This record gives sequence, C-alpha cells and structure tokens, in this order.
Amino acid sequence: MFCSKCGTKNPDNANFCQGCGSPLNNPSQDNSANTYMYQSAPSPNPNPAVYSEPSPESPLAALSKVASSGLFRFTAFVFCSLILSNILAMFDTSYFWGIYTEIFNNIDPDMVSEASRFLGGFSLVTAIFSQLPNILIAVGLWMTYASAASKKGERFNTAGLTMIKVIYVIELVLMCILLALMMVVMLIATLNTDNWSDAMIVFLGVLFLDVFFGVIILWLAMIIKSLNAAKKASTEDHGKHLGRNASAFVGVVCFIGGAINVISAISNLVVLLTSISDNSAVIISTGSITAFCNCVIGAAVQICFGVLIFRFRGEMKKLK
Repeated sequence: MFCSKCGTKNPDNANFCQGCGSPLNNPSQDNSANTYMYQSAPSPNPNPAVYSEPSPESPLAALSKVASSGLFRFTAFVFCSLILSNILAMFDTSYFWGIYTEIFNNIDPDMVSEASRFLGGFSLVTAIFSQLPNILIAVGLWMTYASAASKKGERFNTAGLTMIKVIYVIELVLMCILLALMMVVMLIATLNTDNWSDAMIVFLGVLFLDVFFGVIILWLAMIIKSLNAAKKASTEDHGKHLGRNASAFVGVVCFIGGAINVISAISNLVVLLTSISDNSAVIISTGSITAFCNCVIGAAVQICFGVLIFRFRGEMKKLK
C-alpha cells in the first residue's frame, strides 16, 4: 500500500504512513468495522413470549372449564341472592309494627314510628355487617368466574380463590377457638357439680356440641383443601402432572345441607299456609315467608356447590 501524500510504500495492514504519518485508507479496516457494527446490532426476537392456551388435557383446562361454566355463574348469582335474603330476613320491619300493635297501642304513634325507623336502620347495618364474610366470598366467586371466562388470552387469576380461602381459614380458626372454650366449660362444669347425674347431662350436652362443631371444623378444613387443589390446578398447564383433587366429603356435606334446607322449606311452607288463613298472624306469616325463601335459596346454593365439586373431581379424573 502506497501513501497518497508522500508515496511511501507501507504494509497492507498499516493504518498510518511510515514516511509522513498520514492516515491510510485501509479497506480491510473498514470491512472489519462494518462487520463489528453489523454483529453488535440487536436483532428483534422472532418468537416473542406470548400467553398460550392451556393444553386441553391439563388441570388448568379442567379448572377453567368448570369455573367458566353456566352452572358456576348460576351458583354465584344464587349465592348473592342468599346474601340479600339473609339481610332482608334480619331487617324485618313487621316485628316493629307488631310491637306497636300489641304493646304500644296507648303511646304516641309518631314516637313509635320514629323509634321503629331508628331500630330498623340499626338492624339493616347489623344485617349487612353480619353478611360481610359471605359478601367477600361472593366477590371471590365472581372474580374466579371472570378470570376463567376471559377471552383476552390472560393467565388464570387465583385472587378470587385466595380471597375465599382466607375467609374460610378465619372461620376455621374461630371455630377451633370456640371448640376449645366449650371443652374448658365442659370440664369446669363437670368438676364443679356435686350431683353426678347433672354433671353427666352437662357432659353429654357439651359433648354433642363438641362433635357438632368438630364436624364443622372438618368440613371447613376440607373446603380449604379443595381450594388449595383448585389453586394448584391453575399452575399446572402443561403435561398431565396432577395435583390434589377436591374433597368428596365437602360435596356430600353440601348435598346433605341442601336436603335439610329442602325439608325446612317444606316445613315453613306448611306453617305459612296455616297462618295465612289467620288474619291476625301477620308476624308469623311474614317470618314464615322469609324463612321459606332462605331455605329454598340455601338449598339451591348447597346443591350447586356439591355438583360443582363433583364435576371438578370428574374433570380431574379424566386426566389420569
């Protein structure tokens, strides 16, 4: 390579002239620089990470199928109806008018009316507050349904299941505390009673309550286990690796509770039809109506939950 200024011959790979020090136009240097620039330029990812639908033979697909079904939506709707029915049952103004009719007949009606409105408002606030756990469960049900029925290609969101689980965990802890207190009361009552026949009656009564609350505690624990199974299924969207399944015990108890509510609804309907013929039995008639509605809606909720649990179990068993 010759210098264009002084004509001195230089090696082919020289960058500067050995005679005058001027920079040389080296073609190989330009090619290497262009090659470096081309290789260092970031290339776009031809396969960007996108959410893919779960395999039809996966626990996530089974969970989504059940949670997005019309039965699940109907169950959530009926559960909300049960909350509203419970609130209306506690907020029953006919009791206040019955008190006015039977007791306060000789008192100023305006004063009784004001007291009735005040007590009615207090009753409504108390009723809503008492249904707060059920309201949160209803919100969790609708969140789960919305996530499963979403067509936007998003992953299954378990926030609704987590909310429901937290409510049942709190109820489980409270039931355990109540059961422990009852056992302490039973022990104290037995030790402080001189008459052994009375002590035995107290012992058997509290023992029956302990067994009853023990069954409730077991039922709550199985509900939490079933919710954990659903949350586990929501993360298993590949292959056939199966997590824990929902508890059949919870489904059976739901069916038993539904049957009990049906029997109670029939009983309240008989009382309602009997009291309707008596015009003075306004309070009994109104109470029977609210009780009948609660039993019918409660039976529907229990039976729907039982069917959903066994349907989820069936979908999971298909994967084995």
